[in-house]
Amino acid sequence: MTETPAIYVQGEGSYWLAHVSVLRGCIASGTTRDEAIANARRAFRAYLDLLDARGVSVEHWKDLDPKTFDVRDLPRDRVVPEDLGPLEEHELRDFLHQFEASRAALIALVRGLSPEQLDTHPTESTWSVRQALEHVMETNITLLSRLERWPDDPFNSLQAVHRVTFQRFSVMEPDDWVDHEVMGRRWTTRRVMRRLLEHEFEHYNLIKEIMASLGSDRPPE
Repeated sequence: MTETPAIYVQGEGSYWLAHVSVLRGCIASGTTRDEAIANARRAFRAYLDLLDARGVSVEHWKDLDPKTFDVRDLPRDRVVPEDLGPLEEHELRDFLHQFEASRAALIALVRGLSPEQLDTHPTESTWSVRQALEHVMETNITLLSRLERWPDDPFNSLQAVHRVTFQRFSVMEPDDWVDHEVMGRRWTTRRVMRRLLEHEFEHYNLIKEIMASLGSDRPPE
């Protein structure tokens, strides 16, 4: 007998999240537990529509009724049953297709916004569109690092992020330089280049200090 799909809820106070884990990627929030659950039931169909509109097959989920989904507290380790077990052969391909569709929807949503629209805060306590997009970028990098099996793997995620940075600059032309304001701060191409190198060297030295304090020495390169 197939187990009834569940909505997993977490939160406190006025911020709650509801995960519809049977459809990987589907999530909703609310100011109360009940509101988050209700929003998640609606989000199930909205997320299917988003995927379907961008060529992702939704046959596997189309007959599910979110009104019938159980509601459970998110486990303390935040791992749901659908997170467990070895990957099946098709899963990586399906994930990449879904990931591309999700990103295409996000880009389509914000394409054409002016700098002013990107940086405007609807309220004092609300992020601007730019802040939300930067949060997506930073979180993607953080989540990628969770695949590491340090120190068994040769720092694959760290190297992957390096390749993303390297690729971004490798396709640039001298005329592509920028000198503009982002969230009230002035940024130029040269400043970004400087900060990338400074930040890495700063933390190279920090890690050396940490290792020294732990009595870990490495021979010079």
